[in-house]
Amino acid sequence: MKTILITGGANGLGKGVAMHCLKMGERVIAVGSSKANGDIFYNDAKQLDAADRAFYIQADLSLIKENQRVIEEVKERFQAIDVLIFCASKHSKTYTETQDGFELTFALDYLSRFMLSYGLKECLEMTDSPVIMNICGSGMSGTVNWDDLQHKNSFNAMKVLMHGSRLNDLSGVSFTQNDSVKKIRYIMYNPWAVQTPGMMQALRSRLVMRLFFKMIAKSVNKAAPIIVDLIDHPPALALSAYREHRKLDLSHASYNPENAKRLYLLTSSML
Repeated sequence: MKTILITGGANGLGKGVAMHCLKMGERVIAVGSSKANGDIFYNDAKQLDAADRAFYIQADLSLIKENQRVIEEVKERFQAIDVLIFCASKHSKTYTETQDGFELTFALDYLSRFMLSYGLKECLEMTDSPVIMNICGSGMSGTVNWDDLQHKNSFNAMKVLMHGSRLNDLSGVSFTQNDSVKKIRYIMYNPWAVQTPGMMQALRSRLVMRLFFKMIAKSVNKAAPIIVDLIDHPPALALSAYREHRKLDLSHASYNPENAKRLYLLTSSML
C-alpha cells in the first residue's frame, strides 16, 4: 500500500485522483484549505469503505508558515510517503497579496510546491520508488517575467496562471539538478483541458473561451486514471514531462537548465 499526499486533494482534479487512489487500496493524505471540503472528502472515503486510509490536513498553502506546519505534521504522523502530487491552485481575478507579501497565485501555485518538494524530500526517500508529480501546464509556450516574477506591476489573471506553469517547469528541473541522492523521480504533468471548478472560475469572464473549454475538456473521472497510471508506472529517468499520454521533449525552452538555476536562487532568497 502506497502513501500518497495530494495538495488540493479535496477538490477538483486533486480529489478525483485521491478517490481513484483510495479505490485502488492506497493511503491518501489530502491537503486543502476548506473544512467543508475536508468533511466531504472523509464522507466520500467512508462510502468507499476507505475511511481508515483517508487523512485530511486543513492548511492554507499560500502561507509560508502553513507549508512548514504541513511538512512537520507529515514527518511526525506518517514519516514516509511514496508519492507527492501537487494539484492545489487558485486563480485570483485581481492582484491579491498574502500575509507574507507574495502574490496569491504565485504563493500557492509555485512557492508552496517549491517548499513542499524540498521539505518532504527525506520522507519520499524513505520509500522504495518515490515520485513527485507537479500538475501544471507543462511544456507550453511563454517566457518567464524575470523583472516582475509576481506580476505586481502588470497583473493579468490568465497570464499569471500560465506564468506559474513556466515557473513550475523550471522548478522541476532545478529540483533534479540539486538532488544528490537521485532516488526521486520528478514528473511535470500537463493534463491538458479538464473540467474543474477552478478552471471554470478562471474563465468566468471569458464567455467564448469558457464555452470552447467546455467542448474540448475531459471530465475529472477521465483525467484522474491517466495520472494514477503514470505514478504507478513512472519513467526510469529522474526528470520527465508529459502532456496527457505524450512525453515532452526536455530540450524545450520551458526546461532551460540555466533559467532553472536562476529561478532556484531567486526563490531561495525570497524564502
